[in-house]
Amino acid sequence: MQIKKLVCQIIPVKHLLFYLVFLIPLFNSESFAGDGRKYISFSTAVFDILQQESTAFEGRIEYRGIEFYSDFKPLTGVMLNTGGAVHLFAGIFIDIPIFDFLYFSPSFAPGLYFNKKSKNLHFLLEFRSQVEIAFKIGNEIKVGVSFNHISNASLGKVNPGVESIALTYYFPL
Repeated sequence: MQIKKLVCQIIPVKHLLFYLVFLIPLFNSESFAGDGRKYISFSTAVFDILQQESTAFEGRIEYRGIEFYSDFKPLTGVMLNTGGAVHLFAGIFIDIPIFDFLYFSPSFAPGLYFNKKSKNLHFLLEFRSQVEIAFKIGNEIKVGVSFNHISNASLGKVNPGVESIALTYYFPL
C-alpha cells in the first residue's frame, strides 16, 4: 500500500496518464504502426502488487497481431496465477515507437475472470488496462515491462480491482 501512496503523491494518476498517452508520442513523429509483425509473448508477473491482499505469481501468454483498424492491433491471451485465477481476454493495443528500439504500448482488453483461492474481483466480466515499455533486441525479440489494472468497472456490487507488474518476452511469428 505504501508504494501506491508514494506514486500518487509524486505524480497524480490523471497527470501520469496524460503524460504517457499524449506527450510521449510527440518525441517521435513516425506512425504508431510499430514494426508491423505478429508476436507471441510470455510474461511473468506479480499479481496484486499494490494492495497485497492476495499476492501471487502470475503467468501470461498473449498473441499480438498486426494492424486491423488504423494503427490499432488485436491481442488475445490468458493469465493464470498461483492462487488459481484465470483471466481469458481479447482486446486492442497500439505500439508507439519512441525510438527505433523502444516502444510504448497502451492496451485495453475485456475478458472473463475465474477465481479459486485468488483475489475475488466480484464479477465474471473484467477489464484490463495496461501500459508497457518494450525494448527491441536485435531484429527479432522484444523485452518489455508492464503495469496493468484489472477491474469490473463497477459492474459488480464491489469493485476491488487488482494490479500486476510484469516482465514480458515477445517472439515474432
